[in-house]
Amino acid sequence: MATGTAPDAISGQKPGGPVGAALLLLGGIASFQVGGSLAKLVFVQFGPLGTVSLRLWLGAILLGALVRPWRAAPDRGTLLLVARYGASIAVMNMLFYLALARLPLGIAVAVEFLGPLILTFAESRRPVDLLLAALVLAGLGLLLQPGAALHDGGIDLLGVVFALLAGAAWAVYILVGARVSRRMDAPRATAIGLAVGALLATPVFVPTLPHVAAHPAAAALAGVVAVLSSALPYTLEMLAMKHLNARQYGILASLDPVMAALIGLALLGERLAPSQWIGILCIVAASIGGVMVPRAARPAAATAGEP
Repeated sequence: MATGTAPDAISGQKPGGPVGAALLLLGGIASFQVGGSLAKLVFVQFGPLGTVSLRLWLGAILLGALVRPWRAAPDRGTLLLVARYGASIAVMNMLFYLALARLPLGIAVAVEFLGPLILTFAESRRPVDLLLAALVLAGLGLLLQPGAALHDGGIDLLGVVFALLAGAAWAVYILVGARVSRRMDAPRATAIGLAVGALLATPVFVPTLPHVAAHPAAAALAGVVAVLSSALPYTLEMLAMKHLNARQYGILASLDPVMAALIGLALLGERLAPSQWIGILCIVAASIGGVMVPRAARPAAATAGEP
């Protein structure tokens, strides 16, 4: 899931200090996945949608205070575009957390990652891209095979549906976010987008407030989730963008599903079957291949963490 702009928006950056920048970007990816793991711990108190609403509101307040986007209001056309961007943030996060409530973190992220991959292959009919698409399908088959070694003995199909829909929303987010990034700076766009997403989540947020008062420790943990899943990865990503070109950025972002599976194992004890690890690696390999193979025109690729 993504916090910043699409790599097309950074393709003009001149690489400088790529090792340090790579560590920053990987830190941002890890931050988001740790935030996702912690979010699962407060689902019991607030539910997945309540947790999303808390995260969006806390993230919007934090970024709004830091960026103060009201100092330079965008024109009406840009504001409408940013509103669509914010709506995609809200929908993407809600669907992803609904998937996360039913699936291990690594599987949820890997399935959701299909959304950006479809953007990579959608407009191409070259044999190499068809081969990479077949690799994605093979990875998905290994990942979701019936009776895979999960705690409940199988994959939750409704969780898979939520993850696929979240991937579609992620693709929309990328396409709209690329347009927004050409019309205003990323910090203001993200701050306004998060505010729009928070407003759209208000019908869920308001009923969650009594539970916040009843569970202050869980609410504090939700605040940590907001920082780890929004403010921190966003900041690290912006710093990394100054020194990574689009190809370097895309390759590193492709490690997102692997990072999610590892952190899910370490923090939540979510053990995947060996074949599922192979499936995740197939999806990652297809993503890296999509970044490495030159093409005349490529849709915006996936980014590191989720806004």
